[in-house]
Amino acid sequence: MQTADDGMQVGTAQRTPGVAGPIEEEQPRDDVAPASRRFAIGLGLITLAGLTLRLVFTIVARGNQQLGQVTDNRWYYRLGRMLADGHGFGNPFIWEQQHHRYVPSAGHPPLYPMFLAVVNKLGVTTPLGDRLASCVLGALAVLVIGLAARELAGDLAGLVAAGIAAVYPNLWINDAALLSETPYVLLVALFLWSAIRCWRQPSYRRVLWMSLWVALASLTRSEALLLYPLGVLPLLLRIKGVDWAGRFRRIGAAAAVGLVLIGAWVAYNQTRDFAHPVYIVSGSGIAMSYGNCPQTYSGQFLGYWWWDCGVSRLPGQTDETVLDAQGRKQALHYMRTHLREQPKVIAARVGRLFQVYRVRQSIVLDRYFERRGLWPSRLALWMYYPVTILGIAGAVLLWRRRLPVGPFVAVALTAVIAAASTFGVTRYRAAFDAAAVVLAGVAVDAIWRWFRRTRSTGTERAAPTPVGAAS
Repeated sequence: MQTADDGMQVGTAQRTPGVAGPIEEEQPRDDVAPASRRFAIGLGLITLAGLTLRLVFTIVARGNQQLGQVTDNRWYYRLGRMLADGHGFGNPFIWEQQHHRYVPSAGHPPLYPMFLAVVNKLGVTTPLGDRLASCVLGALAVLVIGLAARELAGDLAGLVAAGIAAVYPNLWINDAALLSETPYVLLVALFLWSAIRCWRQPSYRRVLWMSLWVALASLTRSEALLLYPLGVLPLLLRIKGVDWAGRFRRIGAAAAVGLVLIGAWVAYNQTRDFAHPVYIVSGSGIAMSYGNCPQTYSGQFLGYWWWDCGVSRLPGQTDETVLDAQGRKQALHYMRTHLREQPKVIAARVGRLFQVYRVRQSIVLDRYFERRGLWPSRLALWMYYPVTILGIAGAVLLWRRRLPVGPFVAVALTAVIAAASTFGVTRYRAAFDAAAVVLAGVAVDAIWRWFRRTRSTGTERAAPTPVGAAS
């Protein structure tokens, strides 16, 4: 294993003098050496710094922020309290507003409320306490992002990726928001890390771990279910050194994990008092209704959402499945009657997701509707572009080195599909941001080594010819 002068691992490929660009000089790596003590200490310190930043930001900027009346963060907080008190998965808004009246709910997947319930059981019962507990999950994501980048390109890439993740506002803003994006980012990072390890050595144990993280991510945000067909399946169909029978057995093992974990939640929902069947969530149709109406098909909110678009024709209805069915019907009807506008609307949604459409307005919307704050939203936008450009360069590097780029593409496509089918919101991009940071670490590592090699080559060429040397 070659090392840089500072002792950090930089890859197994042989270096040849020259001035080839950083995207062209690396060969595929078969494995990485065990982590050095220096890397472990560095990653630990970076993770601790990332946790400190998150805790300070949360206490200073979010310590006195009130939960909205009908917002997702209030839903998660109140449901966590309900679960901790033994009242089950009910609608927390109805429970709070109608004197503890229980109405079953599957408005969001269950994993994040279950985490908050555990936190409540430990004695942390305030919104600020839940936010601070979520910051721990965000710091763990920093750690895993560093491990994933190291698995691809060595110690330097891992430390760079972890360093970016520690300070990247598009990650730590979510960690203070009391929203499911925080555990989702951690689980997606675990999926990427395990997918890389599975590609290198596709043992059944690694396949099961990879599927586990996808299943848990799906129980955090339902769009993660797309990672099975977009990420897991293609990876297992193309693994090296395994015949087709072995590949299909591994696919079956991965599917079994998903069926057991996700199926348990689905089966539970079938036993509940809903008017219509519920699988993972009962709110996808409602979400679609907010993004399909005249206000979101033209004008200043093109590609975004609008409150008055949502389901509003069923006064007094509390069954989420009835509201969801009505919302889906309403949204699909509007989509069918405005088919010619779909390309424009979908492009606007995706453009908003990646902040390449109405960029200035995105800061305003993130500040007021998403309650992310003005200066954090601006800082997040300024850092977003360079990190994403580096991430794209890192993806090209993986492709040229014949390393697994598919899982990263799957994460990006999952975010695109989620936004295209509902509306474009910055936080829907959280998993993509985490993936981009991993790839940015790979790109910075390549640029640094190219720079060192180029400087070393220039020094050798400039060395004086010894006196008396043969001509």
